[in-house]
This record gives sequence, structure tokens and C-alpha cells, in this order.
Amino acid sequence: MLTIFIDESGTLPDPKDKFIVICGIGVKKIKEAENVFSRIRISLRQRKIKVQEIKFYYAGQKTKRQFLSGIVSANFGIFASVVDKKGRKIADTSENFALLVADLINEINLWFRVKKISFILDRHFYRKVDEDRFNQLLKIKVNKDLKYQIKHIDSQQNFLVNIADMAAGAILWKYSGKDLQFYDLIKENIMIEKIVSWPEIKRKNLVQKKLT
Repeated sequence: MLTIFIDESGTLPDPKDKFIVICGIGVKKIKEAENVFSRIRISLRQRKIKVQEIKFYYAGQKTKRQFLSGIVSANFGIFASVVDKKGRKIADTSENFALLVADLINEINLWFRVKKISFILDRHFYRKVDEDRFNQLLKIKVNKDLKYQIKHIDSQQNFLVNIADMAAGAILWKYSGKDLQFYDLIKENIMIEKIVSWPEIKRKNLVQKKLT
């Protein structure tokens, strides 16, 4: 089964973040993702750097380059939805986050056209009621022809989802004008880089509601 790790970079309600990146990393064999992390951890130990979790915004320049180069070497496909907030504050609710994630999942489904995909998300909501609501909304918004599993995991307990965090951070830095070097490392592996505005996603949702 194909596994897609999903994470976001940027915050929904913060007006300082002009963009949000929802990023998925396609992994056919989990062992390959584990190998990427193993090599990074060995390198960090050799440099006597102690970290519990490898995140884009906390990692040093060398670690970023090593990690992103590992994603490329493993030939993982990168799928990104770059959301232009258009200066809006977006409430961090189950409904809004489900709209963002569903938009990316539907694009991934068009790319692969496989019968079943496992989606593993970095846990966004820590209240079960919010997570359950997100799952319910996602089921409504995702194309009906896709059979999928969805899991929400804590990246401190299952570090593999940080693969998506690293790529999302590199892509966000491109659009926020901070640095292009990390995006350039992974750009050949980017299968989807869709730019969409938040008002456009909201309008699409309103149309779907009217049709149903």
C-alpha cells in the first residue's frame, strides 16, 4: 500500500504567514523512510548534536541539506498545496483544516489513481472531538472513488511524519522569500506544486454544498 505522510508549514490564524503549505510525501516502503532518518541521526551523533525530533525550523543548515538530500536519494514523490491566505486570518478549526487537506488529497488521487492509500498526518488537533470531526469532514470532501486509511500521529512518538515537515518548510521558505537553496534541493522530486487561494478553496466548498 502506498503511504503518504502529510504535514503543514505556516499557521492558519497568524496574519504574518502569507502562505500555508500542506505537503505530502509518497513512500512505497516504510523501511526507506526509516533509512533516511537513520542516516541523519548517525550524522547528528557524530557531530555530538542531541535532538529528540528533527523539524525544519529547528534543524541547522547542514541537517536540512542532509535530510532533504535523503528524500531525493530515496526518490520520494513530493506533493504540495501552497495556499495563499490573501491576508486573511484562517480560524484553526476542524472544518478549515479538513478543506485544506482534502484539497491536497484529491490532487494526489488524480496523480496516482491507485485503489487504496494510507494517509498519516502529524497530529494537528489534540482533542478527540476535533480529530473525529476532521475525519468526518474529510470523508465528505475527498473524492468518493478513493479508498483510504487515515492516522493521526504525534511526531515526537513517530518521527517519520517529519519527512513531510522538512519538505513543507523548504517549500514555504521559497514562497515567503527566505531562502531558495532548500527548495532547489527537492524541486526535481516535486510532483505537484499547486498554488491556490484560501477564498478559492472556500468558494469551491460552497459550490459543493449547494450541489449536495
